[in-house]
Amino acid sequence: MKAASKFAITTLSSVLLLGSSMNLVVDAASSKSAQKSTAKKAADQAPTAAEKKVVDAEIKRVKDLTAKTGDTYVMYYKYKGLNSGLDLNYWGLTKEYASFDEYLQKASTLKGVILQKPSNLPEGYTFSKARIGGPLGGKFIDDLRAEGKKSGKPVFTKKMDWKEADDIRLEYTNGEDTLAITKFVVDAKEGKKKGYFDDNLPANIFPKYIYWQDSGKFGYSLSTSSDITREQKIEILKSAVKK
Repeated sequence: MKAASKFAITTLSSVLLLGSSMNLVVDAASSKSAQKSTAKKAADQAPTAAEKKVVDAEIKRVKDLTAKTGDTYVMYYKYKGLNSGLDLNYWGLTKEYASFDEYLQKASTLKGVILQKPSNLPEGYTFSKARIGGPLGGKFIDDLRAEGKKSGKPVFTKKMDWKEADDIRLEYTNGEDTLAITKFVVDAKEGKKKGYFDDNLPANIFPKYIYWQDSGKFGYSLSTSSDITREQKIEILKSAVKK
């Protein structure tokens, strides 16, 4: 091989090697820069010790306030990591009642449909407990998020006054079976359904459910492990849901 050819090959190899080395250097620098950027972003998103103290103090304040007043409060978190990855925390949103009279006292102050004691319960069933839950979404929550972000505070709290329940549940028992009647918010995809529907659970899975929807925002269900007929379930559900 001629000297000129050898020189050309050597030169080309050097250029290629130099190019590869430069690419490695550039890639390493780029990766290092990205790591620094990610680390800085994570540091910017992490709460300071002082902010953590503010959040802890606010949680205690709201917890005590809810227990004292029975009101509902919603907390917006700037740092989701301080709230199990969620940006909202609800206090006093759901309440349980040990007697039907206590339940009815609260339910009678609400707008919309509430659940009544069915007049045609199977023999042997008596009231066990009730639950009422407020709304998880809506304009109040949208506004709260916007105000919380704008405030820049590690946690932002507002009292929520709600007048219509998103969730109501009555439970009756005969000592062996629990018969539960529930009002719930219908999923948007299911909202157009109308009529009575059975669940799709396997035959060996209990309790069994029957659902009632009328194309509105709310649906209603009855669940039981007893052997009462489908017609009986429908009549009990009708008796409990008075519009």
